[in-house]
Order: sequence, then C-alpha cells, then structure tokens
Amino acid sequence: MTKHILTAFFTLACIASLSTDILACACCAERGTYTVSTGKPSAYELEILKQMKFGPAAELFLTAASYEDIKGLPDVIKEFEVTTSSEFSLVEAFTGRTWTLSFMTGGERTGSLVLPRPTTMTSRRIDIPDNASKAPNVVLYKEWVFNGTVGSGTGFFSRGIVRPTKYTLLFQGHGNNCDNAEDFTNWRLEITGPKADFAVFGKMKAAKAE
Repeated sequence: MTKHILTAFFTLACIASLSTDILACACCAERGTYTVSTGKPSAYELEILKQMKFGPAAELFLTAASYEDIKGLPDVIKEFEVTTSSEFSLVEAFTGRTWTLSFMTGGERTGSLVLPRPTTMTSRRIDIPDNASKAPNVVLYKEWVFNGTVGSGTGFFSRGIVRPTKYTLLFQGHGNNCDNAEDFTNWRLEITGPKADFAVFGKMKAAKAE
C-alpha cells in the first residue's frame, strides 16, 4: 500500500510540475515573432495602462535642423535657444479615458495637453534578431500605439493646438509574450496639426511587478 501511495504522490508532483511549465511557457516568446494587431483595449490592458506612470521629465525631440522643423511652441523655443536646454518637468494623470500631461520649462513656462484615449490601439511584439546573443530566452520589442485627436492645449501649447490636431502616443519596452506594466519603460508623443508639429519623449516610472 505504501508503494501505491508513493506512486500516487509522485504522479501528482509530476502533474503539478507540468502545469507550472505549461503556464510559464504560455508567456514564452518564439524566435521570429512579428505580430501587429489593432483593436479595442481589453479590460486587462486598460488595467495595465492605469498602472503605467510617466516619469517626471520630458525632452523635446530635435533633429539636425534643431528648432527649424518645430511648429507651435514659439515661447518654448525662445527660452530653449537661450538656455540651450530642451527638457521639461512633467506631471501626468490618466483617468482610464484621458491623459492629461502638464509640462513646465526651467523658466517656469507651463502648458498642458489633454489627450482623450481613442477607442482602439495598436500592439506590436517583435523579435529583433541579435545574432551575437547567447541568451536562452527570446526578449521581444514591444509597442502600444494610440492615435487620437488632441482634446485641448493650454499655456504655451494653446497657440498651436487648433482642431483638428492629432497625436500619436507610444509606450515602448521589452518583455515576453505576455504584457505587464513593468515591460514598458519609455514613451513618445508626437503632435501634428495645422499649426503644430513637434514631438516629446521620456522614460516611464518603474512599475512594480504584481
């Protein structure tokens, strides 16, 4: 009888171990992964968005043309040309339906953008080959992309934000085949419209794994 008990215990242990492996591999990424999907965010994805927080700083994106290609931020450009800075402090709030981003320059000029969340988003998961890597697990590059219309702009944004001004908000990071708040480490916001053309970017606050 003892032999039967030991056999049963061993069988249960094997099943438990197998179940753990199956659950773990459900999030395993495969080499060559390249998936792009667009649709309405799920309840789980919306919960992740609520956990994701912008870092306290943002930077104006500049090309080799410096400020020549930028439209809609004349007061900011005047200050940045003198101070040789291109950075803002940033405070953000997300209600689940709207992002409100409040920026301030070193000279204490302020401006806020209200970005209503669009009904759909695009998710990308891509295995970018690294032929020199010996890592056993595949780490995917990830993007969540939101394309919407700017609700309003105040302060130094007000002159450039006229309807219809569009925005593209990207959350970027790396991880396995399952999405978590801590995967997304960077963000980028691009604003385009009749009187505005600029982009800002920055880091996310480190999210705590649940």
